[in-house]
Amino acid sequence: MVLSNKSAFEAHLAVIYTKMYFERFSVYLDMNTTQLVNCVSGQNPVLDASSTFTNNPEEFDIWARCYSVIRDLNVLIKLWPDATAFKDEEKDHVLGELKFLRAYAYFKLVRGYGGVPIVEEPMELPASGDVTELHQPRAKESDVWKFVEREMSEAIALLRGGDEFRINKWSALAFKSRAMMYAGSVARYSELQLNGILGLPASEAEDYFKSARDAAKQVIDEGPYELYNLHDDKAYNYHQMTFDETAANKERIFVTAYYWPLKTSPVDRNTAPYNHRSSEGYGSYVCVTLDMVDEYEYINNRDGSLKMKDESGNPIIYDKAIDIFQDKDPRFFATVLSPGSAWKGTFLQVYGNKIVNGEEVPGQGPDGIGQPEATSTGFCMARWSDPNPPRPIAGGSSEVDKQCIRYAEVLLNYAEAQLELDNEPEARIYINLIRDRAGIQELSTVTMDDLRRERYVELAYEDNCYWDWKRWRIFHIEMYARDTRG
Repeated sequence: MVLSNKSAFEAHLAVIYTKMYFERFSVYLDMNTTQLVNCVSGQNPVLDASSTFTNNPEEFDIWARCYSVIRDLNVLIKLWPDATAFKDEEKDHVLGELKFLRAYAYFKLVRGYGGVPIVEEPMELPASGDVTELHQPRAKESDVWKFVEREMSEAIALLRGGDEFRINKWSALAFKSRAMMYAGSVARYSELQLNGILGLPASEAEDYFKSARDAAKQVIDEGPYELYNLHDDKAYNYHQMTFDETAANKERIFVTAYYWPLKTSPVDRNTAPYNHRSSEGYGSYVCVTLDMVDEYEYINNRDGSLKMKDESGNPIIYDKAIDIFQDKDPRFFATVLSPGSAWKGTFLQVYGNKIVNGEEVPGQGPDGIGQPEATSTGFCMARWSDPNPPRPIAGGSSEVDKQCIRYAEVLLNYAEAQLELDNEPEARIYINLIRDRAGIQELSTVTMDDLRRERYVELAYEDNCYWDWKRWRIFHIEMYARDTRG
């Protein structure tokens, strides 16, 4: 039935896409970095790694989920020659889609676990009923990455163009650039362990970086995408890059669609400042850290640390709370709600004490700090949060699409691959394209630290930071070498 009826097949495929878990709007991953902390229980006196880290099983225990998807895809791929619902080129295209989804499931597995069993055929319960007969050993991590690269390449050869909601040739190439950058980084920055179950030989790094470079460059040269740059106001432009869901937004490559009331998310509820919280609670469930704020440069000054003192070491007195953020990278204002930010017709008032007639006296702003469901850091998250929600915010009220991969990431993947291949001039061109769109100064030279900082800021809250730190093997340094600051 599924292979002979197009509607039935597409309904079945929709279930597979849902199980694939391309993204989550719970931002659990970002709470495992210095970008966000969980403030649902009120003010945390010490914002350290232990208060930030989550072991949410839906985010990290992906073994069963991925192998369930792989079995579904193995069955479809095996039976595909007999499928009658599709003909000729369309049939090849859908086969490419199935093969790519299987490759991406293995990418998620190898990224999270290292070497895993490679299963390409549907398994059947043995006559004995003993499921242990089906057990397979973990393959070496190198073998899994080779399978992922080969499977993605074969899929791309079959795929054509298409919309942003299903895998097509361009989104497959974009995701391939992400996957191959991960493999190259593992080869360059890790060590082989457990006889190759974990890690890649350093000799394989260059080939994976070249594969990432070539996939990204094909999207750049031949794909229908460009950086979103339709508004003169740089902060508003970056904001609209997230919220413009029309055909005019050519930055969107692969998107998970949300549409009320059938599919919604809690992002508006979980990010709302205290004074705007839902009747369900959960105000300021996630809060931006000072570490994140300081990573945003000033327009003409690369040191993003907030200016607390003048050159003589004296405290700077600002007339308004928002003034301390003047001339910050415009992306900051589209991503972070800070004290004094305009939000839904009011201005955020976030303080614990206040100055009256030159004296500090107890006080509390309407939006925190120091009460349950108020920000513990002084900042809230604006990214993905609709400033003009079409309905009262609740756990299932938001219908903002989640961009799983966009053109800016492809540019950054290409630039990083070029840096790893010692082609700094080419990398600099593409990093500066992003910085120019953002409205900050261009760089005359680019280092790997520059590239990493640009990813941290440009791709904030897109589930990239956690995995970037893991592939560069710096997670333990970034998370545990210092306290997270609010």
